[in-house]
Amino acid sequence: MASAQEWWKDSFAIEGSSPCDNNDSRVTFTDKSVDMWEVGCTLDRVQKLRGLDAVILDMTCSDDEQSVEKRRALLLKLDDNKILRYPEYQVLQRCSELEAKTGSKP
Repeated sequence: MASAQEWWKDSFAIEGSSPCDNNDSRVTFTDKSVDMWEVGCTLDRVQKLRGLDAVILDMTCSDDEQSVEKRRALLLKLDDNKILRYPEYQVLQRCSELEAKTGSKP
């Protein structure tokens, strides 16, 4: 599916949380990296799951203390334009939608 490679590339935060500007649940997914609060990850592999709007991300992550670890995450697209992230089991909402709901955009 063509959409499986694009729907997850954006900035997200936990559903219902504050706008993303100073939100420590913010996570940004790009085609090369995943950036979270105090942790940055380089994508080693992106695997699309056939027949599903889902991707598995294999990452190498490091924090401010320079510890490095391998991580794996599953992102599943939900019907309401949100995503479910495993293993954290978090529903993430696009930052643009969080900001629109608070009226912080002109």
